[in-house]
Amino acid sequence: ATNVVISGIDLDPTLRGTAAGAIFCTTTLPITNYRFRKAMGWPISPGDLYQAYLPTVLRDIIYGIVRNKVMAGLVSMNPERAGTNAGRFVNMFITVIASCVISAPGNELRGYCLQAPDKKLPFFEFFKPDKFVRSTSVGALIMAVSLGIGTLATPQVERIWGQVREFLKKNPAGYAVIALFVLGNIVAASRQREVSDASKAKK
Repeated sequence: ATNVVISGIDLDPTLRGTAAGAIFCTTTLPITNYRFRKAMGWPISPGDLYQAYLPTVLRDIIYGIVRNKVMAGLVSMNPERAGTNAGRFVNMFITVIASCVISAPGNELRGYCLQAPDKKLPFFEFFKPDKFVRSTSVGALIMAVSLGIGTLATPQVERIWGQVREFLKKNPAGYAVIALFVLGNIVAASRQREVSDASKAKK
């Protein structure tokens, strides 16, 4: 989403990638760190929400720069193909693979910085080349396929959303139906959580 917003601004690919990476990291890191520490059962303080900020933001900036430069290069090589479904998928796939691989060392540095103080390993003991290659390859492939498919779905979603907006313009009551639908799902989810919590409390 950050890349989509930034792409609408006329900037050099390097500046655009830097801005996208910095904004993405700064806004999402607190959530990522909160979930990580909660999963590990570690205490959480306000300062922990931006733990390992420097290696993370550098990783995301490198990812953003590479993604913008590679995509721009691929599109300029064959603008006509870039407008086709196959071209969009291939360009996004190659772009994401390159971005993930080149920014991957940042993942290792982030993981090193997030170690528990009482179990912290020296860097050369923490870094395992075989695990690094395996995790980078699998992660890059998963993200490349996901975003590649996303580029195929986006035009269809935009077309459907355009039709929905036109319908809502002609039928304003549709907003009320959507609001009731969302509210109903929120209430149902809340009740489900209450039942789940009550069940756990009985155990």
